[in-house]
Amino acid sequence: MVNDIDVALESGICRKCICKDGKVDCSNQGLTTFFSKEEWAALKDFKPVHVDMSDNSFENITAIAELPIEILNLSRCGIESIEFAAFRDLQQMRSLDLSHNKLTSSLSPHVFEGRYSPQLYEPLLSMEVLNLAHNELHSLHSDLFEHVPELTELDLTGNPMTVIDDRTLISISSLSMLKVLRLRSCQLTEIPDKFLHTFRNLERLDLSDNLLAGVPQELAESKNLLYLNLNQNPIKKLDVNSEDHPGFPRLRKLKELHMCNMPTLAEIGPGALAGLENLEKLHLSFNPQLTHISPKALARADDIGETYDWPLVKELYLKSNALTEVDSRLLSRWDLLDAIDVSDNPFMCDCSTQWMVDSLVPIVDKLTPNASSSMVCEEPVEMFGYTMHHINQIHRTMRCVDKYGHRPERDGAMLMGTLIGVLLAVPIMMALMLLWRRGYFSFIGMRGPTEVSRAFYKRAPDNDNFV
Repeated sequence: MVNDIDVALESGICRKCICKDGKVDCSNQGLTTFFSKEEWAALKDFKPVHVDMSDNSFENITAIAELPIEILNLSRCGIESIEFAAFRDLQQMRSLDLSHNKLTSSLSPHVFEGRYSPQLYEPLLSMEVLNLAHNELHSLHSDLFEHVPELTELDLTGNPMTVIDDRTLISISSLSMLKVLRLRSCQLTEIPDKFLHTFRNLERLDLSDNLLAGVPQELAESKNLLYLNLNQNPIKKLDVNSEDHPGFPRLRKLKELHMCNMPTLAEIGPGALAGLENLEKLHLSFNPQLTHISPKALARADDIGETYDWPLVKELYLKSNALTEVDSRLLSRWDLLDAIDVSDNPFMCDCSTQWMVDSLVPIVDKLTPNASSSMVCEEPVEMFGYTMHHINQIHRTMRCVDKYGHRPERDGAMLMGTLIGVLLAVPIMMALMLLWRRGYFSFIGMRGPTEVSRAFYKRAPDNDNFV
């Protein structure tokens, strides 16, 4: 006897896709027409929970029948338009992926309408995750999310927004339940005032790969932010006394900060990270111009500036920068680290970095065996190519380099060369003088002293008379 599930599996959709274990997999099947509502309805007894329609070619999305779908993937389908209330009957849908399509700023809030009641359209209350990344959205309708008020995660990565205009600000700010917001690669030059004011629940914010020249001070409004990504922004430095390049505002709950792959970041000044008093993971890697991190970058001064507190950082990543040293005062407790990577920096191996050899190398190697072999000396010249792991093994004490940049090892070589030159020059000059005195250079017109004395003596004639 054929049951209802078998009938569903033989429906039009399951003949074209893989229907198994509550999942309908139609990804990359070369489909050019979206399934009709009747075709979707044939899956009622199969009860699909996860539907993947990605990597096909649908220009338009039409309404889907009532199904218990929780995850719907419509990414990479070339979608240009979506029928109003297309998802109305997906009352259990938690996640909708519309990324990598051709949706524009004409995207209407009616797309997300729920079921109709005499007073209003009911919202899609189960919807928590909406991915609109890599579309063609320059701006958002101010009421775009009125039917999905329970969204906790919104991804707008890769849309050419340039600025967050008033419509977009109103639209995103309406999502009071939002916990995750991704604005990566949106060509943003600033974050407007009051943009983050309503996000009392925001925990993760990605602003990477934009055109931000400074740390947005609007971040202070995100009181519960735990994770912040500012990678690949043209920030040149962090200076608490600079208006153009300020340090971080106070973010008491922030635990993880990413500032990597920043082509112009050169300096992090005193107190620039002091507002991050509960920071646990600090990522500052692959910044080719970063030459200086102040030993008090993370230090938070008390009211009178006499004592300082540091966050108890557990993970520190300073890989592939232009740092000549890592100051021992950057963290208060290096021994509490769970992970550290300071490799691939041009370290100056002298007495100022002796602590790294003696104290930091054992910590690094304990967490990751032999990891300190990637901590390589660049200067001074006699230490070039040595690893801090090797220096630690041979218990070498490194000398102090002259603070004015003088190079005594080079001066010594010059003095030795001069001394050798003098020692060789003296006997050569003495030999030349002896040969000259004996007249050996007369053939080139250089007469010796004997011939010169004869030239001044001339015999008087025999007939000269003396009175």
